[in-house]
Amino acid sequence: MHRYTSILLFFLFLQLFFAVQPCHRVVTSAAAGGRWQLLQKSIGIVAMHMQLLNNDRVVIYDRTDYGKSNISLPHGKCRNNSWELVIKYDCTAHSVEYDVLANKFRPLMVQTDVWCSSGAVVPDGSLVQTGGFSDGERKVRTFYPCNCDCDWVETGDGLKARRWYATNHILPDGKQIIIGGRRQFNYEFYPKTSSPDVYSLPFLLQTNDLDSENNLYPFVFLNSDGNLFIFANNRAILFDYKTGKVVKTYPAIPGGDPRSYPSTGSAVLLPLKNLDAATIEAEVLVCGGAPKGSFEMATKRKSAERKFLKALDTCGRIKINEPNPQWVMETMPCSRVMGDMTLLPNGVVLIINGAGDGTAGWENGRSPALNPVLYWPGGAAGSRFEPVNPSTIPRMYHSTAILLRDGRVLVGGSNPHSGYEFTRVLFPTELSLEAFSPPYLDSKNKYLRPKIVSSTASKGKYIGFGQKLWVRFKVIGTLKADMVSVTMVAPAFNTHSFSMNHRLLALRNENVTYVRTSIYDIQVTTPSSGYLAPSGYYMLYVVHQYIPSIGIWVKLYS
Repeated sequence: MHRYTSILLFFLFLQLFFAVQPCHRVVTSAAAGGRWQLLQKSIGIVAMHMQLLNNDRVVIYDRTDYGKSNISLPHGKCRNNSWELVIKYDCTAHSVEYDVLANKFRPLMVQTDVWCSSGAVVPDGSLVQTGGFSDGERKVRTFYPCNCDCDWVETGDGLKARRWYATNHILPDGKQIIIGGRRQFNYEFYPKTSSPDVYSLPFLLQTNDLDSENNLYPFVFLNSDGNLFIFANNRAILFDYKTGKVVKTYPAIPGGDPRSYPSTGSAVLLPLKNLDAATIEAEVLVCGGAPKGSFEMATKRKSAERKFLKALDTCGRIKINEPNPQWVMETMPCSRVMGDMTLLPNGVVLIINGAGDGTAGWENGRSPALNPVLYWPGGAAGSRFEPVNPSTIPRMYHSTAILLRDGRVLVGGSNPHSGYEFTRVLFPTELSLEAFSPPYLDSKNKYLRPKIVSSTASKGKYIGFGQKLWVRFKVIGTLKADMVSVTMVAPAFNTHSFSMNHRLLALRNENVTYVRTSIYDIQVTTPSSGYLAPSGYYMLYVVHQYIPSIGIWVKLYS
């Protein structure tokens, strides 16, 4: 009886603990929008890494050295790996494929450890994933989309350097650049085409803090001029990866606090507009993180000495193509570390997941940030943040969030432990998947919501750069032609609070014409080059009064 009383008291403590956290309580106001849906109580693994593919299936994986997962490999398969650190003969899966349309999942088999790795979808639609831990740190793995029993294909040591906590970005020529990783102050390309194979990047050494690093999983964005914006720790550069030269050095973000892992903030490249301008205005938004010293305080060896400092509640926004760029700071409704930032089809940024105190790492976070926040880039300064309805599931370290084609956001993961822990811990290992539906999916918007009827970019057809594109759509209610736009969104590879390769382009709208009752045509122009939009698959949306249609897959190809 004493044992059960102790357990009851422990969970009462947890409820009280969450209830007293400022700004992180489960509060639902009548004015707040959005809704949550539990899709799967358990997919058998932690959704530590996620990537949506062009067949509306999501590849998900965690790591092989957690021990056994909660889902078996199919057909009696087992992985026999003498290098494995925990279980050398393992018949459980550490990756799954989630079918969005059917709300079903199936196990996949990875051969080596994919923990804290990175990846990108290449122009043919396949996911090329790189690096990991231990025996997986130099490996390259490919997943080709299919509708049946495809699985991971591993190609051995395809990398020249160990890549753990690195960042990948797809380039205009279809190759990937892999930047950084633990104790890797360099970058390389995949596939390999020339030598040397590894190139020095001193910026990563300069941003490395001695005890906490604070420069892992750097935020990387392809700029409209073909160079890379790279943010690590608390500062950024514009980098010409072809010549290995720094083109521009940006001022440190005000306050000087770190925003990179393990003081993990998040970042997005804000929607690219006016794509035919001589100089395109490109802006980067960096939100959240942890104050200097947070990681050291949270990881003290003696539990009595551990302190979980309040996370940062600021965002920095910078126009990276201006001659004298400066950070403009804004304050979020709540502090947040380990949050995820996702571009929605209407150009609004969703900030979701994470914690209010502490840092990333094992057991280092406190005060779950249950309330997502919308950031309206075009809003008036001081009124750009909009809190929306909360989840009831803490999504702490090792959580993920990605945009789906239907406009929902898939949310999963959370495991701040070195193994699967489900009982008597503050934040149990979370194997569930949820969907968050932003306010634009509320039923009150159904008369304004566009529905794509047909397009010259229907699935299976390529569209070229600088090409006229015609889309026919339906709106039941009154159409405001001057509030119709077409956007293209690149699906993200999401892990550790950063959505790699994620970008949104607002296409140039030439005219909207009436066809018949409730049916309209819109003509737009696709991006002019791979600097703006690297070749590959995108989700295309019609947006009316900030309410997007369900997207269609299109393939942009040179």
